[in-house]
Amino acid sequence: MIYNQDCIQGMKEHIQTGSVDLIFTDPPYGIQGDKLDAHYNRDESNVVPGYVEVAKETYADFSRQWITECARCLRPGGSMYTVSGYTNLHHILNALHSTDLVEVNHLVAKYSFGVYTKHKWVSSHYHVLFWQKPGKRTFNQRYADTKQSYHDRCSVMDLPRLYKPGEIKNKNQLSEQFVHKFVEYSSNPGDVVMDPFCGGFSTMRSAQRLGRQFCGFELNKNAVRAFSGSSVKKRLTPL
Repeated sequence: MIYNQDCIQGMKEHIQTGSVDLIFTDPPYGIQGDKLDAHYNRDESNVVPGYVEVAKETYADFSRQWITECARCLRPGGSMYTVSGYTNLHHILNALHSTDLVEVNHLVAKYSFGVYTKHKWVSSHYHVLFWQKPGKRTFNQRYADTKQSYHDRCSVMDLPRLYKPGEIKNKNQLSEQFVHKFVEYSSNPGDVVMDPFCGGFSTMRSAQRLGRQFCGFELNKNAVRAFSGSSVKKRLTPL
C-alpha cells in the first residue's frame, strides 16, 4: 500500500504495532533540498516537481516524531536503515536514542558528485544508520566466498550514481542498486518492508523485485503518480 499523506499521521492510522520487518528510508535532510539544483548546476527539466522539504527549525521535533512511530511499527528484531547527511545528523541520532531501538552499525556511503568548495573540504558522503528493535534480527549472507563477503559488507561503501538521461526522476533519488543490497541483507521473502519517505520509490521496487511486501508514504502527489506503478494500490488523500 502507498499512502499519499504525512507519514507520522499515516503510520498511526494504518500500520499496526510490531508489523514491519524492515524500514529503509531516506528522509528530507532539512537543508533546503528543494533548492539544491542552484548549487549543483543541475538540469531539473526531467525532475518531478513538488519535493517536500522540512524546515531546519522544526527538524528535531520532526525527527523525533517519525522515528518514534517507526520504532513502534517494527517487530522485535526488526531492522531500520536511515540515510542522512551530516547537517542534521545529530537530530536523527538523538531521536533514535530516545527510542527502544539499539545501534547495530554506523555506515558511510561515499559518492563522487559533491559540490566544489574553496574554503572547506568537499562533502562527499552520506551516513547510513543501522538500528534494530531488540530481538532476533535477520541478516543474510549474500556470498559464500569469505573475501567477497567481507568486501560487500564493509562499513564504508560506494554510492552508485543514479544516471538516467532523459528519464523522469525524483529530486535527490537513491539508486535501486544501492537500496537493493540492504533489502536483501536485512529481510526475507514475504517480509514487510516500509519506507516512510518513498521519494522516487527505489525501496518499493527493490522490495518487490526480491519478493517482499511493501508499504510506504509520500507527500508529493506528483512522485506517487510518477513512480509508484500502476500495479500498486494507492490511497491518494487530499494534500
